[in-house]
Amino acid sequence: MSSAALRSPSPLALAAAPSGLAPARDPSARAAQLAALRGRIAELAPPRSLPVGLATGLPALEAATGGWARPGLSLIEGPVGAARLQAVLPAVRRLTNAGRQVAVIDVEQRIYPPGLDGVLIDNLIIVRPTPGRALWAAEQLARCAALPLVLLLDPPPLGRAGRRLEATVAAGDTALIVISEAPQRDLPARLRLRVIGEGAPPPGPALYLARGGRVGGRWISLRAPERGASEVGYG
Repeated sequence: MSSAALRSPSPLALAAAPSGLAPARDPSARAAQLAALRGRIAELAPPRSLPVGLATGLPALEAATGGWARPGLSLIEGPVGAARLQAVLPAVRRLTNAGRQVAVIDVEQRIYPPGLDGVLIDNLIIVRPTPGRALWAAEQLARCAALPLVLLLDPPPLGRAGRRLEATVAAGDTALIVISEAPQRDLPARLRLRVIGEGAPPPGPALYLARGGRVGGRWISLRAPERGASEVGYG
């Protein structure tokens, strides 16, 4: 007896041909068998739902990205003074005014909470670690399931150590957004944005969805603040 005769039918073959029948030759019968196979696969391995993004509060950014990755890691790069916080302030306002707490890790101690227009500062947690403890502080806060959003402002270059944040945010169901002037090339961010100040195309400030994010090569204009750049407290 040949080895082929001893070979057991594969699970997919059995699912496609119930009761041990060979796959049908008739096109309509074959279509019915394929439908039965797809149903069986769906029962055994239901599709995983995509993570629900945290609303950005900026319609153009929302349409392009689906929201800040949550759980997930996002990166906003750009120089100080380029209105970088303008991209995240709508989400911070919404969450704090809804009674949710938001943590801000202010490494350079530049942020001025009363200048964050519309933010309920009673629900803002400000942490000011030394640069060497910035990554550790981000890990501790991102593990807290009670915090839907954590901002890490201007850490030193994290290098490969920044990869630890990817597992951390998944455990805490948190959106962690790193806002950095220094390049963070090794950070495994699901969404990478670059902020360009006034003079950017279109007239700034604007966001550029960099390659490596979920969308690439696209400018997104940020609505200019109604009362001047100083109202956001810190770029």
